[in-house]
Amino acid sequence: MNWYLWIVQLWAAPAALGFAILFNSPPSTLWRSALLAVIGHFIRDACVYFGIDIVMSTLLAAISIGFCAQFWATQQRQAAPVLSICAAIPMVPGVPMFRTIESLIGMAREPTGQLAANYLADAGANAARATMILFALALGISAPWLLKPGRVRTKA
Repeated sequence: MNWYLWIVQLWAAPAALGFAILFNSPPSTLWRSALLAVIGHFIRDACVYFGIDIVMSTLLAAISIGFCAQFWATQQRQAAPVLSICAAIPMVPGVPMFRTIESLIGMAREPTGQLAANYLADAGANAARATMILFALALGISAPWLLKPGRVRTKA
């Protein structure tokens, strides 16, 4: 990986900080959210660099964010979603969503023909990719809660 690819990972921190401030997170969790965002973004981009597709890469990054957030949240007696949601937001698939809308607009400009069908196919593929990435994010950051054994509390 080139040196500028390492610097690109750092741009996840301001996005996570912005959303953490927007969501009124406690000040003690801000740096943790930013660090988790950089770690998650780095894991996703490293997996893509080594040939893993974007959906699986996002799932692995979100799982790491979820488990690290759960670990830090139990240490600080905070809610883990305070850390994990803000850290996962920089990985929301904006490019596939934009390309979906762009293809739909292109399809609307073409009255009929093969070009309109190509635009529709591109829109469907990009929408499916964006949806799978969003599901991977949701599944990954909720993995610690899904994998831990449930406790049933009964009154004694």
